[in-house]
Amino acid sequence: MRKGEVGTLQWPDIDLKNGLATVSKTLDYDLPENPDDLFGDTKTFNSKRTLKISNTLLAALRHHLNVQNQNKITLGEMYRHDLNLIMCRTDGSPIPKSSLFNSFSRILKRTALPPLPIHSLRHTHAVLQLEAGADMKYGRNAWDMVASK
Repeated sequence: MRKGEVGTLQWPDIDLKNGLATVSKTLDYDLPENPDDLFGDTKTFNSKRTLKISNTLLAALRHHLNVQNQNKITLGEMYRHDLNLIMCRTDGSPIPKSSLFNSFSRILKRTALPPLPIHSLRHTHAVLQLEAGADMKYGRNAWDMVASK
């Protein structure tokens, strides 16, 4: 997924029972003044899709939902209930792009990996899917990147 797609995932987009995530919008990380402009259309028509979620991610999402529910109880009206975001600050507001990038940089440093753009995760996933035998349709962008090197 693209960072804006991940940033805009709301709990109704996740089917915890069947292990599916529906991507239908993207987040404007510039955080517009009008909350109605926070979510926009996906990059392309084909970007709207439903993805299978691994059991490991499902377990992490269930745990995260419990933590968020505790935050909602603790913060009450101060929590951004209207957004219902999965990836958010403690108060339910969107995570700024800089925080996302800084967190990713810290993870790379802790794991002794070289600096990488966060979008490289998307490409790496696609390449791993191709190597595991996934249909070329699902890894086209990554294949183009690898083939051009």
